[in-house]
Amino acid sequence: MKRLFMGFVPVFLILALTGCGPAIVKEKEMVSISFKGTLADGSVFGQSEKDKPLEFMVGSHKMIPILEKGLLGLKKGDKKKIEVKAADAYGDYDKAAIQTVDKTQFPKDLELKVGQSYQVRTPQGPITVTISAITDKTVTVDFNHPLAGKDLTFDIEVLKIRDATKEEIAAAFPATPTVTQPAAPAEPAKK
Repeated sequence: MKRLFMGFVPVFLILALTGCGPAIVKEKEMVSISFKGTLADGSVFGQSEKDKPLEFMVGSHKMIPILEKGLLGLKKGDKKKIEVKAADAYGDYDKAAIQTVDKTQFPKDLELKVGQSYQVRTPQGPITVTISAITDKTVTVDFNHPLAGKDLTFDIEVLKIRDATKEEIAAAFPATPTVTQPAAPAEPAKK
């Protein structure tokens, strides 16, 4: 019996060393985390719900890059505080991103309020804007992200790590179309 057990020890060590140990967060892995995001003053800007963790593919650029980097190498159950400077999150606050527009640019039935955020369609896609001032004829709109200029702290816990499916990888990293050179025009036939 002792001899039989001794034969399993090297096999177990080989399996452990070749990747059968606990999964770790790495690029193109799906990760589920619980998180609480706070600002420097301690106020909460976002957090996951208890039964709805945040799931995403690491390296797919759907999250703040510093947050993704901070997850690399963690295992299920690991907890970590990840601090992200404003410039690495939603950028510095840009005063040039504040514009005053004619009030007629907004639907008449829309109730505008200072401090209220609205979704606006742009050629680059939808963005969130915040109303910073209203007069009889104009509306001042702030195009900065609401978290621009703010350092962020994420307290996270890794809940689940799994391999991404081929479909998830294809959706996150669509193939770039190959551009080919047009064929040279044919030479005219000689008579």
